[in-house]
Amino acid sequence: MKQTFYLFFITMLAGCSTDNSQKLPPETQTGANTFGVTIKGKVYIPRDPTGGDIGPPAHGMTLWGTSDFSWYEIEVKDGASAVGFLIYIHMQPLASLGKIVLHQSNFHHGIDSAPYSHIYFMIWDSAIGNYAYYGSVENQAEINITKLSGGILSGNFKGKFVRYDNPNDFIQITDGRFDIGPGLHDKIFP
Repeated sequence: MKQTFYLFFITMLAGCSTDNSQKLPPETQTGANTFGVTIKGKVYIPRDPTGGDIGPPAHGMTLWGTSDFSWYEIEVKDGASAVGFLIYIHMQPLASLGKIVLHQSNFHHGIDSAPYSHIYFMIWDSAIGNYAYYGSVENQAEINITKLSGGILSGNFKGKFVRYDNPNDFIQITDGRFDIGPGLHDKIFP
């Protein structure tokens, strides 16, 4: 089934870094266009990719959704560091304030995503000299939507995440947060 997608870019002014001197943005509900999470002691915030691109410009944070509003996805990346970072927060459905209990991630996004809410991310693992992928564990992670009005989507997330290729490797996140403000998407959110 062919779906039409709305693509919404939110350009971030803040730099993304895995530098431990970085601090998480405050947890707000004002449409500040911020994101932050600490993983294994490192703070990650969005940063636009640098260099050439084919197609529309890439951004540090992007909001996607279907034309029938059945799902939304926040894509966050650090595209300007040597090792980068990427996370997908897939919400299906997104209908009201409150807690969304996450399912086991299928490690896909967009139309290839499983038809339920989940999160997965990729971080650099120096021990293996490559990226490691982690995804939400069934009923052990959650997103809490704190604002969904006036063109603002705000919330936080936490939980247990398992490594894609090692079911014995878990990461606990306690402080993920996002605050997406009005812009091109202001017609989507009530």
